Amino acid sequence: MSAKEEEAKNAERRRETRVNSTLAVIYQRIGAREIEADPYDTRFELPQHFTLRDELNQIDNVQRSQIESLLRENPRLGGLMQALNLKIDIIAQAIEDSLGRMLSPVPQRVNLSPGGLSFHASEPLTPGAYVHLAISNPARNYHIAAIGRVVFCEDEDLEGFRTGVAFVNIRHHDRQTLARDIQRKAQSNEAVEDFENPDAK
Repeated sequence: MSAKEEEAKNAERRRETRVNSTLAVIYQRIGAREIEADPYDTRFELPQHFTLRDELNQIDNVQRSQIESLLRENPRLGGLMQALNLKIDIIAQAIEDSLGRMLSPVPQRVNLSPGGLSFHASEPLTPGAYVHLAISNPARNYHIAAIGRVVFCEDEDLEGFRTGVAFVNIRHHDRQTLARDIQRKAQSNEAVEDFENPDAK
C-alpha cells in the first residue's frame, strides 16, 4: 500500500463513529501469510465458546430442514420435534453464555469503531504487525473473531500498552454486529447528552 493510500485510509478511519465500550479482548500475534485465513480457523487460539456458536448453527440448519420435511409428512411429530429443537436452542444459548463468562479475560475499556479498536495490550506490539483478535461483549452476549493490523502502540505505564488495531479480515455478519452495537451506544450517548436535569434549572 502506498503512502497516499495509507493516509486516505487513516483519514477515513478518523471519520468513523467511535464509542467507548467494555469488551474482553484476547490477541495473538500472527504472520502476514495468515491474514487471509478465516478468523475462526482452528489454527488460531480461540476460546471454546467462539466456535460453539458456528457448530450449533450448523446442527440447527440440518435440524430445520429435517423438521420442515417431517412437518409435511407427519405434522404432529414435526410439531413435537420443532418444540424440542427450540428447547435445545435455549439450553445451548445458556451454555454458550456461561462459557463466555468463564473463559473470557477481565473486560476492559475499549475504543471501538466499525473499522477497528484500541485496547490495552500487556506487551508492546510493533505498528504494521498483524494480530488475531477474539472480542467478547459480556453485556450484549456476542463473540467476534477478527484479524487486524497494528496502527499504533503507546506505553501507558500501569495500564499497559494502548494499542490501535485496524481490521483487515472480519466476517460481514460480525462487522454488522459491531456496527449495530456502535450505533446503539452512540444513540445512548446522544440521549444522555441531550437530557437536561430539571433540578439544575
